Amino acid sequence: MSAVTPERQLLLLLLGAVPAGLRPRPRLLIGPAGSGRSALLFRAALVAASSSPGRVLFLAPRPLERLPAGDSSRAEAGAIQRIHFLYPPSFQELLQLAASLHETLSGTLSLVVLDGLEEYLGSCSSPSMAAQLVALLLDTANHFSQKLTMESAVGCHLIISMRFSGEAGEQAEYLSVIERYFPAQCWLHPVAGENAGSDSQDITKLIRACLSQPWTKDQEWLLRFDPQGGMKISLLPCKCEDDACTVSGNNRPPEAEAHPIVPSSQS
Repeated sequence: MSAVTPERQLLLLLLGAVPAGLRPRPRLLIGPAGSGRSALLFRAALVAASSSPGRVLFLAPRPLERLPAGDSSRAEAGAIQRIHFLYPPSFQELLQLAASLHETLSGTLSLVVLDGLEEYLGSCSSPSMAAQLVALLLDTANHFSQKLTMESAVGCHLIISMRFSGEAGEQAEYLSVIERYFPAQCWLHPVAGENAGSDSQDITKLIRACLSQPWTKDQEWLLRFDPQGGMKISLLPCKCEDDACTVSGNNRPPEAEAHPIVPSSQS
């Protein structure tokens, strides 16, 4: 049996892989602008669509400008056909959709993805309404998990991504309410890019991904995005116990010099 690559390991953990017999834990993917959240979510959706019995539902405020580059295997080429994309334009329409998914979607779902939650929060009236949306999405995942367990041992996973700069304010207030529903969180920390050539277009974007979940040591990966959108993932060695992102619960990015934020308009 071939070894699991660091990329597949991260994507499987992001999808909420748990020991057999346990329900998958919902994931919250958090990072500033330009941290590759959408690309990582799409790659995870492809893995789920190619390896799970149910379909994938991908929710976002708008279509992706371009599909992130991936491998060209026949399995993944066909997997995108099993991803159902929906683009509710406002928080209220997203809320109504989440409340009716268990009735309007036929068949089974293995994964529900919500990308760009922060854009919907702009028209959300209060943190309690945001919590209601998350609760409805969790109910949807539980509903389809019950349908799936009749056919297999897997459940329906839920991943939500949110842009967060780490600053105090209204966004932090929403996050403090939402993250209570997500004991498992993956934080993305942009770091200084490495120049692959003299042209500024040849800069490779580097992202540190830190996954925190209960009862396990945190794990870290380094994501490299080339100028064409290709992504390579390598596993980072475990850090000392007193470092940030080592013990579950210390997943918020510290105001540290180790992770300088690189402004970017790309998500």
